[in-house]
Amino acid sequence: MSIYYNVVYQGKILEGFDFEAAKNKLIENFALSKEKAEKVLRSRRVVLKKTVDEITARKLGLALKRVGLDVILTKGRTTAAVQPVTVGFGPETGPQADKIAAIPAAALDRQSDITASTTAVDQTSAQKTVVIPFEFHGSGREYFKIWLVNIILTILTLGIYSAWAKVRHKKYIYGSARLNGAGFEYLADPVKILKGRMIAGVFLVLYSTLSNLFPQIGFIFSFVLFAAVPWIMVRALAFNARNSALRNIRFGFSGRVKDAAKTFVLWPILVPLTLGILAPYAYYRQRKFIVENSSYGTTRFALTATARDYYRLFLSASVPFIIGVGLVAAVIFFLPPLAVPAALALYLYLFAFYSVKTTNLQFNSSQLAAHRFKADLRIKEYLALVVTNSLATALTLGLFYPWAKIRTLRYKFSRLSLITSGDLDTFIAGEQKQVGSVGEEMSDFFDIDIGL
Repeated sequence: MSIYYNVVYQGKILEGFDFEAAKNKLIENFALSKEKAEKVLRSRRVVLKKTVDEITARKLGLALKRVGLDVILTKGRTTAAVQPVTVGFGPETGPQADKIAAIPAAALDRQSDITASTTAVDQTSAQKTVVIPFEFHGSGREYFKIWLVNIILTILTLGIYSAWAKVRHKKYIYGSARLNGAGFEYLADPVKILKGRMIAGVFLVLYSTLSNLFPQIGFIFSFVLFAAVPWIMVRALAFNARNSALRNIRFGFSGRVKDAAKTFVLWPILVPLTLGILAPYAYYRQRKFIVENSSYGTTRFALTATARDYYRLFLSASVPFIIGVGLVAAVIFFLPPLAVPAALALYLYLFAFYSVKTTNLQFNSSQLAAHRFKADLRIKEYLALVVTNSLATALTLGLFYPWAKIRTLRYKFSRLSLITSGDLDTFIAGEQKQVGSVGEEMSDFFDIDIGL
């Protein structure tokens, strides 16, 4: 018995695409006729590729998402007599199974080249899977010095140095994180960060002053600020991504304000209106928006998790929550002096549970071209880390914070790895070539960082 995968179109076009755009991209990238492309898009559910190996399924799934099709991968097992294949779309299932011909293998080969960002990885190297662990070499003592100096200079300069403090902090954290021997880089200009904070500061001063003098104007300012949240988020995410790099290749973020408004404003508003039923879906949409609009060089990340995965996660969290609340209630009733420690213990456990589960799910369902991530954080280990960090920080009146941050990062990176399909150096070289051909980006007047 061997494992195979099916690539299934769910009869839905992704947000940001329309029928005509998806059809044209199918025709262009997969050499389909107009009629066949329309039949695929109008299908309610269709298996576009049957019994393929995992690497091919992921490549094809990513390629189809990039042209606007909402696809998922389903897993199955096959006997030795039926081996997974690796090229071309397989037969369709459903009422129209006999009407849609297979897409030529040459079209898939061409699209694979596109989704791999012209890395020109040959079939032999593409089948080679290598697990590359992330590393973190930060030191609590070194970071304490940076942290302390940043606080002192920020106070002495009445906050002006905070922009330079942020850059120093991020440069150290990024530089301590490594993948395959290469360190990450943070390239932001502190002047642009300061510019953004000055704009935000002026706005907040105006808001505070006018709210006290003219409550009606304060209401208008509040509405403007609320309406600006999607724009602020998109600009902040784009700024942070564009100023992050690995091996001289910058990351990117291409999310649109319109989509951010739906994701971070509309869905959260609907959560209380549905008594929390939409909370997992809203969180899923937020993760999906951030991951799938992020890129490394010219290659975008993909998230294969579904809303069902997040509902399953939230439901699993409800079990320890209900048990914990019951235990805390019993402690309050029988041993009132221990009520606060019991509630704190419950909070720390739920925090560790939620952090581990969401982190593992997001990374384990994220991929970059044919390369996948793997996260293996464990609740007991992370809970022990959170408890010791919290106690030490409290007992030292906050002075242990730098060590707590470094310990947390070191643990998370130790449980994170990249599963490469083919030679990672070849992929990097391909990205460098693509990025180099584009040239430097023109600076934007709004290339500022609002956040702290």
